[in-house]
Amino acid sequence: MDSRHSTVAASTLLGLAYRSREQELNKDFPRVFILLAGHFIGMEEGYSAIRQLDRSRTRLRLAADEQLLRDITVLELAAATGVDDIIAPAALRSTSPEAADRLFIPVLSLSLLSRLIQLDTADPFVELIVRFLCAGKPVGTLTLGANPGHYRWGEQGLFLAPPRLKDELQHKLAAIEDFGITLLEPDQVNRWISTAQAKSGRPVLTAGDIQAALRMGTTSIRLAAPAVITPLAADLARQHGIEIEF
Repeated sequence: MDSRHSTVAASTLLGLAYRSREQELNKDFPRVFILLAGHFIGMEEGYSAIRQLDRSRTRLRLAADEQLLRDITVLELAAATGVDDIIAPAALRSTSPEAADRLFIPVLSLSLLSRLIQLDTADPFVELIVRFLCAGKPVGTLTLGANPGHYRWGEQGLFLAPPRLKDELQHKLAAIEDFGITLLEPDQVNRWISTAQAKSGRPVLTAGDIQAALRMGTTSIRLAAPAVITPLAADLARQHGIEIEF
């Protein structure tokens, strides 16, 4: 990380510039809390997404899991992400959803996905995710790390995942989407940040709805416009030939 750049210093200066106009500051420069897990795939894409956010109108704070911090120092992590506002995993228990406007998971490891599905709040990452969701705060995640059908798995020679494994991971991704977590591709992160200020109130079609339609043998779904179709729901609808009508 460029020694002249500091997310801590930038946030401090913004606070001084806006003085008592905290609501306006949070609107203009939303606070994004980042939960970074270590994984065998998707790390570079995760780092890149964080660096991209760091160049946008956001204020970033980051927490890394203990596995990742065994492999990389805090200084190396700051250099890789561009974020030097890094808190220790132990401090997550005392972190409130009120301290940020959005929660972003740049690397969805298989272990984190599994614990999240089980709502294992003994894990500090899962507890914070659940607290953000229950507080009505937007939560988004890149899915590359949990999607063996992604081309990046093939580039690393991991292209022979059995169908049962792929199906299981698709079900798990659909489940967390139904929890209210937005599933993202790297090029969707900035748009998600800019549009997540408030829930739109529009109807939302999720992957869980598509799976329910499949169980009932439904071949088409009619939605009232305007409605939101999540990316995973759209993919599953195309895959199974379910027509979405407005």
